[in-house]
Amino acid sequence: MTSLTPRTAAGLAGLLLMIFGLSCLHAQEADKRFERMWLPASAQHLRPFLLMAMERALEDQTCTEVLYARLNEYRTIYEEPTFTILCKKDYKTTFNKVFQITEIDPEYNSRIAESQAAAANANNLSGAIEALRQQLIAPSEVVTPAPLPTPAPTAAPAAIPHLQEDPNDLSLDLRIGTPSNP
Repeated sequence: MTSLTPRTAAGLAGLLLMIFGLSCLHAQEADKRFERMWLPASAQHLRPFLLMAMERALEDQTCTEVLYARLNEYRTIYEEPTFTILCKKDYKTTFNKVFQITEIDPEYNSRIAESQAAAANANNLSGAIEALRQQLIAPSEVVTPAPLPTPAPTAAPAAIPHLQEDPNDLSLDLRIGTPSNP
C-alpha cells in the first residue's frame, strides 16, 4: 500500500468537503422548496402533484426559480385540482404558471373514477352484508323451542345388572340414581 503525500491528502480532503457542501446545499434547496409550497390541510394528498407541478415549471427556460407554489382553491372548486406556481424570471420579473392536475398526471381522472366506482361497490356490498347480518341477529320467524316433557315419577330405581368391566376402559361410568360398584 502506498502512502499519500500531503498534497494528495489535502486534495482528497478538499474534494470531500466540496461533495459534503454540495449535498448540504442540495438538502437546503429541498427544504426551501417544501417551505415554498402551500396546501390546505384537506388537500395534503395532492402534495406529490404540487411537487410535480414545481418540477414542470422549472423545465421552462424562463423560470429560473420557484418562489411560491400553491393549490388554486378557486379553480379547484369549479374545475379539477389546479396549481399556481410563481416563477422568477430575473431579479425584477416574476410570472405565474398554472397547471391542471391532468396536465401533470393524465390518468388522474380515470383513477378517481375507478376509486369512486370501487367505493360505490363497497357501499352496495356493505348494505347487502348489513341486511344479512340483521337477518342473523333478528330472524323474521322467531322459533321458540317446545317445552321438554317431564318424566313420569317412578317408585323405585330399576335395578341395573352388574356388568363385567374392561380394565382398559378409561371412560367414566356415570349412572344417575344407582350406587357405584367397586
